[in-house]
Amino acid sequence: MRLSIFLCSLALPLTAHVRAEDTLPSVTVNAGKLEQRRNDTVAGMVVGHDELIRQGDRVLSDALKRLPGITIGAPAGTGQGGQLQLRGLGQGYTLVMLDGDPVPAGFSLDALDPELVERVEIMRAATAEFSAQAIAGSINIVLKKSAKRRERTYKLGGSASNGMPAGSATVQWSSQDGRLSYALAGTLGHTGRRGLLDEWNREYAAGGIATVVRRMPLTERVTSDTFELAPRLQWALAGEDSLAWQSLLNVRRLASRRHVVETAYLGGHTGYPDNDATFDQDSSTVRSDLRWLRKLEAGASLDVKLGVDINHRGSDYLFRGVGALPGPANVRLVDAGVDDVGVQASGTYRRALGEGHALAAGWDGGRRRRAEYRRERQLEPGGPPVLPDADYAVTVRRLALFAQDEWDVSARWSLYLGLRWETWRTASATGGANPVDVRAQVWSPVLQSLWKFAGKDQVRLAVTRTYKAPQIFQLIPRPYAVDNGNSPTNPDNQGNPALRPEMAWGLDAAYEYYLGEGAMLSASATWRRIRDVMLDRLYQDNGRWVATPANNGRAQVRGIELEAKLPLAVLFPRAPALDLRANLARNWSAVDAVPGPYNRLDGQLPWSANLGADYQLASRPLAVGGNLHYQAGGPSRESGQLLAWQGARRELDVYALWKVSDTLRLRVSGANLLRQADRTRSLYADGGGSALRTVDTGTYRTWRVMLEGTL
Repeated sequence: MRLSIFLCSLALPLTAHVRAEDTLPSVTVNAGKLEQRRNDTVAGMVVGHDELIRQGDRVLSDALKRLPGITIGAPAGTGQGGQLQLRGLGQGYTLVMLDGDPVPAGFSLDALDPELVERVEIMRAATAEFSAQAIAGSINIVLKKSAKRRERTYKLGGSASNGMPAGSATVQWSSQDGRLSYALAGTLGHTGRRGLLDEWNREYAAGGIATVVRRMPLTERVTSDTFELAPRLQWALAGEDSLAWQSLLNVRRLASRRHVVETAYLGGHTGYPDNDATFDQDSSTVRSDLRWLRKLEAGASLDVKLGVDINHRGSDYLFRGVGALPGPANVRLVDAGVDDVGVQASGTYRRALGEGHALAAGWDGGRRRRAEYRRERQLEPGGPPVLPDADYAVTVRRLALFAQDEWDVSARWSLYLGLRWETWRTASATGGANPVDVRAQVWSPVLQSLWKFAGKDQVRLAVTRTYKAPQIFQLIPRPYAVDNGNSPTNPDNQGNPALRPEMAWGLDAAYEYYLGEGAMLSASATWRRIRDVMLDRLYQDNGRWVATPANNGRAQVRGIELEAKLPLAVLFPRAPALDLRANLARNWSAVDAVPGPYNRLDGQLPWSANLGADYQLASRPLAVGGNLHYQAGGPSRESGQLLAWQGARRELDVYALWKVSDTLRLRVSGANLLRQADRTRSLYADGGGSALRTVDTGTYRTWRVMLEGTL
């Protein structure tokens, strides 16, 4: 409590805020919308649809990686959606929302086409209206909304990467009929990927003498077929009231084939040096919500939303391993599935208390039930069949109450104060294990402010209290065993029902300078102090290595971000239509319970940067551009014995957009033109020796052609 009072006392002299809307205003590089970003006290940035699809990306995360401070936790050029990270942190530190609701566990960005997204809102600091489970910040993905004008567009695209073809078709249909406006967006896509993962395992005795040297190259072929549909209806009711229905349907089929042929140079083979695995998964997601906006007297309003989402995944997995000696193979079959159903309800009451002063209060609650089954059949050579089945069902109930005061104190100084209370309960009945019943609650005060100087510059300050809750799979005490090569660098995993949420106090500050139309420079800094950090505890159980999460002490996070947007016409009136953009983020963290150096939190990425440009030719209807993306790697110590290392990532993307006519455009783009391999390492060392695992993942260029038309 003394810490919160001290931080708030530092913030008050420089606090400010302006009016908050239902969502953050849309921000692109044009001057009008950049002005909205300038005036909003809530520190954030909104990227519109046109910027998201500029380079023809078919995966949303590929478009988001170019934005300031965002990194993606997936190998470059794989076409996988990856994990969104702010300040170099994922795994629950970054809150990802879809239309304002946190996405359920298992949500994958590689199943969401950028064509269905209207805008993406990036909030550096928490607000009272949204969940406070956002230590690193939050990202809200907003689906396409109804349009007040007639729109009939289509897009047909094809691409190739490492000899694997891909294609997509998109349709956008929207119009208005009296008080009813409607929109329908749909995509149909096929992607393919094949590659090589070159893995080396080495073990050394206490004296440094090599005892094991193995190479385990893995060839992989993955195909994915996706169908998405996003309908929306909106009715204008009497007065200024409105009723809106928004839905999303996503159906996806994924098939993966892997094969490993091991070579042992020293120390003998693993249990199954020749093995292959097949994985087939069918998944579907249905999300639907109904939103009612009621205008009341004296400028007040009531916004109520009811929503439901249903997620299903079913998969078949087959592992077949052959030993070093002739004999029958080891066969492991797993039939698994997940059914996840959630219901949400929220409401917000807003009222103006005067010019530039507004009060909002509301609630946000929901219930989610996740049922998972697993049927496993293992046929080991020379032994009876092993039939370990495991089922569990988890119910999560949550409720949040919030209030916020938004006040333009003066023309230069405005203030945002908020308070959010959240409580949740996670209860499960797990076959063959003790039930889990975990309850927690969090109070989250929020202060954000903006102070404008007499010129074109301004400063921001925010003080927040946020948290990170354990994920469901981290709580369920069920083991997940690896198929082959169990080791301290490749352990089994098991949940821990005693996990507590991580709690954090945060301080954010920013300086911004607006040069002119569409141009800005900014520098920001952040600090977080986290307690009850969740770290993996590594131990041996019956000869097998197992990792389980546990709360262990405190951590500190720091970071700085630089951003620049500069149309040359701002500096030189007769300059060509060239827009330059650049951003740089530097992150630090230290976990008290892990000895240094390199005791970074959750393998935090230390550096990320983007350098991009867009140029519109004056003599031809042609726009070209590109972006160079960089993510630094480096060592990260997970415990006193385990050290991980991630290689740096460099990606170059380019595009060209030719306006053939008023109703037809041709877009050509190239992604990951540098083809840099992705390398990871894990080193376990104790008094008895060490084990080193190195994996190199090949990446490939992708070329895309897309025809875009209007009917």
